[in-house]
Amino acid sequence: MKKTFFIAALFIGLLVCAGGHKNSDYFTAVGRVAPALHIKSAEDSIALDEFRGDYVLLNFWNSTDAVSRRDANLYTAWIRQHPEADLKLIGVNFDTSEGLYREIVRRDSLEASQQHHASGDIARAIINNYSLGDGYGSVLVNPAGRIVAHNPTPEELTAMFAKRLRK
Repeated sequence: MKKTFFIAALFIGLLVCAGGHKNSDYFTAVGRVAPALHIKSAEDSIALDEFRGDYVLLNFWNSTDAVSRRDANLYTAWIRQHPEADLKLIGVNFDTSEGLYREIVRRDSLEASQQHHASGDIARAIINNYSLGDGYGSVLVNPAGRIVAHNPTPEELTAMFAKRLRK
Protein backbone atom coordinates (compact mmCIF):
# COMPACT_ATOMS: atom_id res chain seq x y z
CA MET A 1 0.00 0.00 0.00
CA LYS A 2 2.85 2.41 0.88
CA LYS A 3 4.57 1.57 -2.38
CA THR A 4 1.39 2.26 -4.40
CA PHE A 5 0.86 5.59 -2.61
CA PHE A 6 4.51 6.56 -3.23
CA ILE A 7 4.27 5.72 -6.94
CA ALA A 8 0.99 7.65 -7.30
CA ALA A 9 2.47 10.67 -5.49
CA LEU A 10 5.59 10.53 -7.65
CA PHE A 11 3.50 10.31 -10.83
CA ILE A 12 1.34 13.28 -9.78
CA GLY A 13 4.47 15.27 -8.93
CA LEU A 14 5.94 14.57 -12.36
CA LEU A 15 2.71 15.64 -14.06
CA VAL A 16 2.62 18.90 -12.10
CA CYS A 17 6.27 19.65 -12.92
CA ALA A 18 5.85 18.79 -16.60
CA GLY A 19 2.67 20.85 -16.90
CA GLY A 20 4.26 23.88 -15.25
CA HIS A 21 7.39 23.82 -17.37
CA LYS A 22 7.39 26.35 -20.19
CA ASN A 23 9.60 25.55 -23.13
CA SER A 24 10.39 29.12 -24.14
CA ASP A 25 12.35 27.99 -27.20
CA TYR A 26 9.01 26.89 -28.66
CA PHE A 27 7.80 30.50 -28.66
CA THR A 28 10.72 31.60 -30.86
CA ALA A 29 10.75 28.58 -33.16
CA VAL A 30 10.84 29.17 -36.90
CA GLY A 31 7.27 29.66 -38.09
CA ARG A 32 5.99 31.15 -34.83
CA VAL A 33 4.87 34.77 -34.52
CA ALA A 34 7.73 36.82 -33.08
CA PRO A 35 7.15 37.90 -29.47
CA ALA A 36 6.28 41.54 -28.86
CA LEU A 37 9.23 43.91 -28.67
CA HIS A 38 8.93 47.43 -27.33
CA ILE A 39 11.81 49.60 -26.15
CA LYS A 40 11.17 53.08 -24.80
CA SER A 41 13.63 55.53 -23.33
CA ALA A 42 13.73 59.28 -22.91
CA GLU A 43 15.03 59.80 -26.45
CA ASP A 44 14.07 56.61 -28.24
CA SER A 45 11.03 54.42 -28.77
CA ILE A 46 10.63 51.44 -31.05
CA ALA A 47 8.20 48.55 -31.37
CA LEU A 48 8.34 45.53 -33.65
CA ASP A 49 4.68 46.08 -34.57
CA GLU A 50 5.70 49.30 -36.36
CA PHE A 51 7.45 47.15 -38.96
CA ARG A 52 4.56 44.84 -39.96
CA GLY A 53 4.76 44.40 -43.71
CA ASP A 54 8.58 44.51 -43.73
CA TYR A 55 11.30 41.95 -43.24
CA VAL A 56 13.04 42.74 -39.96
CA LEU A 57 16.31 41.45 -38.61
CA LEU A 58 16.37 41.67 -34.82
CA ASN A 59 19.96 41.56 -33.60
CA PHE A 60 20.61 41.26 -29.86
CA TRP A 61 24.17 42.17 -28.85
CA ASN A 62 26.53 43.45 -26.18
CA SER A 63 29.73 45.47 -26.57
CA THR A 64 31.76 43.09 -24.44
CA ASP A 65 30.76 39.97 -26.37
CA ALA A 66 33.08 39.80 -29.38
CA VAL A 67 30.85 37.55 -31.51
CA SER A 68 27.66 39.55 -31.01
CA ARG A 69 29.50 42.84 -31.57
CA ARG A 70 31.00 41.45 -34.79
CA ASP A 71 27.53 40.37 -35.92
CA ALA A 72 26.17 43.88 -35.28
CA ASN A 73 28.85 45.18 -37.65
CA LEU A 74 28.28 42.42 -40.24
CA TYR A 75 24.53 43.03 -40.36
CA THR A 76 24.98 46.80 -40.63
CA ALA A 77 27.49 46.33 -43.47
CA TRP A 78 25.20 43.86 -45.29
CA ILE A 79 22.25 46.24 -45.16
CA ARG A 80 24.42 49.14 -46.38
CA GLN A 81 25.63 47.00 -49.32
CA HIS A 82 22.12 45.74 -50.18
CA PRO A 83 19.60 48.57 -49.71
CA GLU A 84 17.42 47.02 -52.43
CA ALA A 85 16.72 44.08 -50.10
CA ASP A 86 14.59 46.46 -48.04
CA LEU A 87 15.49 44.62 -44.84
CA LYS A 88 15.00 46.61 -41.64
CA LEU A 89 17.53 46.18 -38.85
CA ILE A 90 16.66 46.57 -35.20
CA GLY A 91 19.76 46.21 -33.08
CA VAL A 92 19.12 45.76 -29.37
CA ASN A 93 22.10 46.29 -27.09
CA PHE A 94 22.18 44.94 -23.53
CA ASP A 95 25.22 46.82 -22.17
CA THR A 96 24.97 47.78 -18.51
CA SER A 97 26.40 51.18 -19.41
CA GLU A 98 24.46 53.25 -21.92
CA GLY A 99 27.54 55.44 -22.34
CA LEU A 100 29.60 52.42 -23.45
CA TYR A 101 26.82 51.44 -25.86
CA ARG A 102 26.79 54.94 -27.42
CA GLU A 103 30.58 54.96 -27.74
CA ILE A 104 30.63 51.56 -29.48
CA VAL A 105 27.87 52.63 -31.89
CA ARG A 106 29.96 55.72 -32.73
CA ARG A 107 33.30 53.90 -32.87
CA ASP A 108 32.01 51.01 -35.00
CA SER A 109 30.10 53.40 -37.31
CA LEU A 110 26.82 51.59 -36.72
CA GLU A 111 23.62 53.32 -37.85
CA ALA A 112 22.40 54.96 -34.63
CA SER A 113 18.80 54.94 -35.92
CA GLN A 114 18.98 51.13 -36.16
CA GLN A 115 20.46 50.59 -32.71
CA HIS A 116 18.62 50.68 -29.40
CA HIS A 117 19.72 50.21 -25.81
CA ALA A 118 17.73 48.08 -23.35
CA SER A 119 18.56 47.55 -19.70
CA GLY A 120 17.00 46.42 -16.46
CA ASP A 121 13.52 44.90 -16.56
CA ILE A 122 13.08 45.68 -20.27
CA ALA A 123 16.28 43.81 -21.14
CA ARG A 124 15.34 40.85 -18.94
CA ALA A 125 11.89 40.65 -20.55
CA ILE A 126 13.36 40.69 -24.06
CA ILE A 127 15.95 38.05 -23.15
CA ASN A 128 13.19 35.83 -21.71
CA ASN A 129 10.68 36.43 -24.53
CA TYR A 130 13.26 35.66 -27.21
CA SER A 131 14.87 32.72 -25.35
CA LEU A 132 18.27 34.37 -25.64
CA GLY A 133 19.92 32.64 -22.70
CA ASP A 134 23.25 34.49 -22.88
CA GLY A 135 21.51 37.58 -24.28
CA TYR A 136 22.90 37.42 -27.81
CA GLY A 137 21.63 36.26 -31.18
CA SER A 138 19.43 37.34 -34.05
CA VAL A 139 16.01 36.55 -35.45
CA LEU A 140 14.74 37.24 -38.97
CA VAL A 141 11.03 38.13 -39.01
CA ASN A 142 8.95 38.12 -42.21
CA PRO A 143 6.33 40.75 -43.18
CA ALA A 144 3.59 38.71 -41.46
CA GLY A 145 5.53 38.86 -38.19
CA ARG A 146 6.66 35.22 -38.23
CA ILE A 147 10.18 34.06 -37.43
CA VAL A 148 11.85 32.65 -40.54
CA ALA A 149 15.47 32.23 -39.37
CA HIS A 150 17.76 32.33 -36.37
CA ASN A 151 21.25 33.84 -36.55
CA PRO A 152 21.44 34.12 -40.35
CA THR A 153 24.90 34.74 -41.78
CA PRO A 154 25.42 37.46 -44.40
CA GLU A 155 25.71 34.68 -47.00
CA GLU A 156 22.37 33.22 -45.89
CA LEU A 157 20.77 36.67 -46.07
CA THR A 158 22.09 37.04 -49.62
CA ALA A 159 20.55 33.69 -50.56
CA MET A 160 17.22 34.48 -48.86
CA PHE A 161 16.93 37.88 -50.54
CA ALA A 162 18.39 36.85 -53.93
CA LYS A 163 15.25 37.81 -55.88
CA ARG A 164 15.19 41.29 -54.38
CA LEU A 165 18.91 41.75 -54.95
CA ARG A 166 18.64 41.03 -58.69
CA LYS A 167 16.28 43.94 -59.34
